[in-house]
Amino acid sequence: MKAYQFLILFLLCLIVASCGKESSLVSCPPVTVTTSGRAEDDLYIRGSFNNWQLVTPMKFRDGKWSVELNLKPGDYPYNFYSKRKRSGFNDPDNSLTMFDNGTRYSRLMVNDCKYPEIELAGKPSTDFEKGEISFKMKFYPGIAGAGPDLDKSIVRYNYGEAQYEFNSNDNTFIVNAKDLQPGKHTWYFKIFDRSGFSTDTVTVPVWIEEREFKWEDAFIYQIMTDRFKNGDKTNDDPLEDIHFKANWQGGDFRGIIKKIDDNYFTDMGVNALWISSPIINTPNPGKGMGNDPRYYSAYHSYWPIGTGWTDTNPVPGLDTPIEKRFGTVEELKELVKKAHEKGIRVILDVVPNHVHTDSYLWQTYKNMGWFNLAGEGLPANENGGYTCGWERPIECWFTDYLADIDHTNIDAMNSVIDHIIWLVQEFDIDGLRIDAVRLMIIDFTTTLQNFIQRKVTTTGIPFYMIGETFTNDKGWDEIGMYIGEDKLEGQFDFPLYHHIVRTFLLQSETFDTFTKFLKENDYRYQGDYFEFAVMGNFIGNHDVARALSLANRDFDGTTSQGGAEAHAKVWENSPTLPDEEEPFKKMRNALTFMFTHPGIPVIYQGDEFGMPGANDPDNRRMMIFGDDLSSNQKETLEHTKILGNFRHDHPSLRYGNRVNIEIEDNFYAFAMVKDNDTVIAVFNNSNDEIEIALDISKLRNIPEKMKGLFSQEMMNVDDEKISVTLGSFSSELFYKGD
Repeated sequence: MKAYQFLILFLLCLIVASCGKESSLVSCPPVTVTTSGRAEDDLYIRGSFNNWQLVTPMKFRDGKWSVELNLKPGDYPYNFYSKRKRSGFNDPDNSLTMFDNGTRYSRLMVNDCKYPEIELAGKPSTDFEKGEISFKMKFYPGIAGAGPDLDKSIVRYNYGEAQYEFNSNDNTFIVNAKDLQPGKHTWYFKIFDRSGFSTDTVTVPVWIEEREFKWEDAFIYQIMTDRFKNGDKTNDDPLEDIHFKANWQGGDFRGIIKKIDDNYFTDMGVNALWISSPIINTPNPGKGMGNDPRYYSAYHSYWPIGTGWTDTNPVPGLDTPIEKRFGTVEELKELVKKAHEKGIRVILDVVPNHVHTDSYLWQTYKNMGWFNLAGEGLPANENGGYTCGWERPIECWFTDYLADIDHTNIDAMNSVIDHIIWLVQEFDIDGLRIDAVRLMIIDFTTTLQNFIQRKVTTTGIPFYMIGETFTNDKGWDEIGMYIGEDKLEGQFDFPLYHHIVRTFLLQSETFDTFTKFLKENDYRYQGDYFEFAVMGNFIGNHDVARALSLANRDFDGTTSQGGAEAHAKVWENSPTLPDEEEPFKKMRNALTFMFTHPGIPVIYQGDEFGMPGANDPDNRRMMIFGDDLSSNQKETLEHTKILGNFRHDHPSLRYGNRVNIEIEDNFYAFAMVKDNDTVIAVFNNSNDEIEIALDISKLRNIPEKMKGLFSQEMMNVDDEKISVTLGSFSSELFYKGD
């Protein structure tokens, strides 16, 4: 081939982007940036695209300032500058941010116009009675104008092939689905054009439900996958020379699927499952934090090596992004599909703060600014990180093998966010539990929320993100700063947890003290941060001593986490199952309160019936079921089932306001009221029986008779009073019965 012929062919390849590269010589239309302001502001836009110089004035028209920029595809930091005020400011209408030389600016995302786009054309039409869903997807060609390649495009329905019509006249994909069963129905679109370029993945999730779901309606059950149920022994692979408590024990997706099939969750009223991060972890052991000399496996799934995986960018060296000890990609999809068929949402734990040093991301980008390394004057571990160090939470490493991601690096941020969005779309996920929220810059949270709103919640179905910010009993500010319309929908209410434990399990706090705390706590997040915050309420999780063992005084009996004694009893002299009923009764009282408090009740596996345990990892024992439960555990499980289903039937417990009726040191009565639904809750927190006539005259629309939920006895309402008898450490809920 002659030189000029080769040059012509090369240029043609660039123009049509058909030589294996995705760059293009075609110019994209200008990008318009606007912001509100006053006409006299005299605004300029400045950013990396003009070297931060005041050379790009904005124009004021129609009540807004605007400017057109000719930019190549990519991310650009920018802000506005007012000459009149002689000051710069970030874009108040843009929640996306990025850093330039350590300074936070607004983030301008310029898409490549050669790629086609697809979007939902209007809200889907749903008919619950007929089981019908219909909607249209509009395809927009890239700048070259190529239409869709239907043979190459991917259109799925609930992980399988989708039925649709394509109208070539207006480039719309038309879906008319009929005879659908109740549950979640999701369509997945990734459309290729005839030039070989594809749209971003767009999912269309639609629930067919008799009653519209809001996350205030949720009852979340937390599953630590490895410690829940071993449904498939062929994927068991414990490590050698690791203590049993710190090793893989065999729990997997198949075990969760079996309990979904057995209606274990639906019988309890559970309608949301929070499961461990499914992403593959290091196969190697790691030494414990701080001075802990023991070695652990990654059974908890917090040592990921598959972070960064997407459908277009699989991680080199891995044949799957999913933890093999948990199961396969297909099994995870089966788990989610079966949960959705039962009306159960699925929340995934995600680990965006760090990766294991065995990961591809660390090995490839450790010297490219993707990770927080020890700064000047700080001791560096063997991999260059600053090991916590909680006084520097953003940059500290948990251990020398958990590389802390620097989210001020836009490439690192993009890799993690793209990975999470892929995970949500690929497996049809309904919510996320964000690990270690306070150990990352707030920009990660706001960016993830922005991407979720643009790429996941296309149909308006609420997607729930709840964060973990472990605090003391007054950690409102630390928790609340991460909640908002452009941040998280809620967080775990740690201050409430500490007070629940002290009041109901330890009896170190009276109801008088407890209710004073509640008065401040009830609306602290909504009042100071986000009026629509939906908090997660719990009596235990995988990081604290078991509620039952706290109630049994297996530890010092003063701290809500068990103190040093709970840590000392992890490996030896660990708590055993109590023979006495009293600690179970205290737990039932705590559960009753949790299900009558505003927010989402969250049950950590085993707390529905009372499982003993000291601190991590003793609080992560393998679950037990059925006849393996003691009589006290069975009674406590029945108590939880009654509460879970009762809450589902009573809007006052999900949306109501609390009205205090009677407060004494060891007795508390209040009502939850919503419209015509009223539930009265009473608690005896002492070892003595209590008889009392409750004055309920401040309540409206009280029936002549009320029914006790647990006793099933009808109570007469005489002269606006009800007579209540409660045994030791017991509770009751009264409502309008049949």
